[in-house]
Amino acid sequence: MTHSPDGAPGPATALIFHGLAGTPFEVAAVAEALRAEGMAAHTPLLPGHGAGPEAYLASSFAEWRAFARAEYGRLCARGPVLLGGYSLGGILALDIAETAEEDGLPEPAALLLLATPLRFCAWRRDMRLGGPGSWRFRLLPITARLWPVLRVPPRSPEARAAAPWEGHEGLCCLRHFVQMEAALKGIRARLGRVRTSLCVIQHVHDASSPPGQAAWLLARCASREAELHLLRTRSPHGGHLPATHGESRDRVAEIVRAFARRCAPARPHRAAL
Repeated sequence: MTHSPDGAPGPATALIFHGLAGTPFEVAAVAEALRAEGMAAHTPLLPGHGAGPEAYLASSFAEWRAFARAEYGRLCARGPVLLGGYSLGGILALDIAETAEEDGLPEPAALLLLATPLRFCAWRRDMRLGGPGSWRFRLLPITARLWPVLRVPPRSPEARAAAPWEGHEGLCCLRHFVQMEAALKGIRARLGRVRTSLCVIQHVHDASSPPGQAAWLLARCASREAELHLLRTRSPHGGHLPATHGESRDRVAEIVRAFARRCAPARPHRAAL
């Protein structure tokens, strides 16, 4: 771990993970906001992402989890780490925060979660799965065997304009969702282990990560400081993309900068001459 001349831990580093089937583009604005606060922000590409469909479909939650833990351990050797993620990336960040102590790692300097689901209970109709309580969702392990990979329609021009996104747009691997749901069962049970300062940001109209899940998370974690930001937009599109949505990305950056300023060590400012 790096230290300042007076022996105190050095300035925090930020580690932010992107979402399922996406790329670091999803969290680029967040990383930029953290760099503006004097942090070195890292947004690594998860295994199987950013390549062809075969590599993506062959990847697994176990690989993403191992990769995320290795990246966190590597950066912890340099000093405190502000840990965060969007959607799948937030799930990975939560998992690390809950298990850091048993893995012999320090807890994060702060935890930032963007549109992070705790269970999958809202699905697009073109994915052949219904809403909350759907029998299709209850039978997800079976439907994942019947339709392991779904070809879904591309986003509309209106959705692309409202909230840009990069990734495997036309693919949905139900096997990935089965793996994430299995991991989330343990993550939900360990929420009381989250003690570090926590910031949750999402849209009010996020169907993939409903606001009630975020409130449930805050009620069960043991964070010294926990805040929830529910953002509204006029556009009905891009509900699951708060950091790239044209109506919310600047507000997300403001919230992230303020949170980092309060909860994670910043780069020391030079004395005025």
